[in-house]
This record gives sequence, structure tokens and C-alpha cells, in this order.
Amino acid sequence: MSSNEKSYDMVIETRIRPPTYWDHITIALAEFLGTTTLVFLSCMGSCFGIQGAVSSMHTSFTAGLAVAAVIQTFGHISGAHINPAVSLNALVVNQIGWQHLPSYVIPQILGSLSGAALFVSITNSEHLEIQAGGHGICVNGINENITITQGLFVEILLSIILNLANCASWDARNSDKLDSMSLKIGTLVVVLNLGGGAYTGASMNPARSFGPAVWSGDYKNHWIYWVGPVGGSLIASFTYKFVFLKNKSN
Repeated sequence: MSSNEKSYDMVIETRIRPPTYWDHITIALAEFLGTTTLVFLSCMGSCFGIQGAVSSMHTSFTAGLAVAAVIQTFGHISGAHINPAVSLNALVVNQIGWQHLPSYVIPQILGSLSGAALFVSITNSEHLEIQAGGHGICVNGINENITITQGLFVEILLSIILNLANCASWDARNSDKLDSMSLKIGTLVVVLNLGGGAYTGASMNPARSFGPAVWSGDYKNHWIYWVGPVGGSLIASFTYKFVFLKNKSN
């Protein structure tokens, strides 16, 4: 049996057996630390005053490589969802059970707050003020040249692409292609940020948007960064489950 097959068997075993108290603790800690890391590094990479004139290339690669680093570090422990929409995706396609969901989502929200707090604590206040575009540092916002509805659809579409890729990575038929998965998903996040960053900030993740909004007190159009990723996740999840996984063992 190959190492990939062994890993897949371990995933199946973890998914079908009732989670222990220790399972909840380790998942929660991994998701908390992972989300903290993601938000902290993403905010540092978008701090205009410290970084100078930050390009979209800079912020996109920071976000994508932060995701890759977190998956590499915590992927084998919790799957490194670091995103409530991804955890919902995993629930729909039977990667996790309902009993696991709080151990993912609650630590992700808390990690979002802690990551943003760490960023604020190491950054001088003059660099945390509302920027020329009307948004707080590290806070996702809708480009003034598109409508709110267009911004919502951008978040939905980007989230569909991200979550379809997640479904593919969990598919048993793809178990021989799991090498360098952290870099694959990280590169996908880079591409999605390069394409969608100028439109909405390419959040695709309520946890990525929540902490910075709280610490900046900037909630303008914040609902979009919950509705868009969750809506995109559900569309991708049910499409993959009932179209691509139909009549397949999962």
C-alpha cells in the first residue's frame, strides 16, 4: 500500500469514527493558530505605510504563500481549512461531520481576531488609519468602479473556484496527486488574488475579513464577505457532490 493510500485510509477512519475530546482540542488549536498566521501575514503584506507602495503582486503572493505555509504546518492535523466557508464545504462533501464543525469555525473566528490584533500591536497607529480608498488597513473593500452586486458576485465566483479545488483535493480518485498540495492550493490563492484583488480584495474567507474589520471599526459592505464565500462554498460543494461524485465512492 502506498503512503498516499495509507493517508487516505486515515482520513476515512477519522471521518467516520466519533471524534474524541482530544480530536476537538487538536483541531481547534490547529485552526486557531493557522487562521492567526494567515490573517497576521496577510495584513503585514498589505500595510502600505510599512511596506511602502504595495503592489497587487505583493499582496497576492503574500496571501497565497501564507495559505501554503499554514497548510504545510497544520494540514495533517486539521486539514488547515482556516476558513469557515471551506469547513462548510468539507461538511457538505462528508469530509467532516456536524460534530466537528464548531471545532473548526469558532477557532477560525477567534484566530481572525488574534491575527489582526497581533498586526495592530506591531504597527504604529499612523499606519493603521483609513486609507485614501476609504478602507482600513487590511480591510477588504469593494472597488468604487463596480457595484455592490458585482462585488458580491465576484466573491461568489472566486469562492466557487477555490472550493471546487478543495473538493478535488479530497476526492479519492485524486489520492495519487496529493504531493505538494500546500503549494498547489497556495498558488491557486495567488491567482485568485491577482484576478479578484482589485475588485473586492479577493477575500473568499469570512475569517480573513472579520478580524481586520473589527480592529479597524470598518464594516462597510462587510456582509458581502460572509454571504459571498458561504454562497460560493455551497454552490461548489453541492455541484461536486451531486455531479462529479455521483455514483462514486467518497
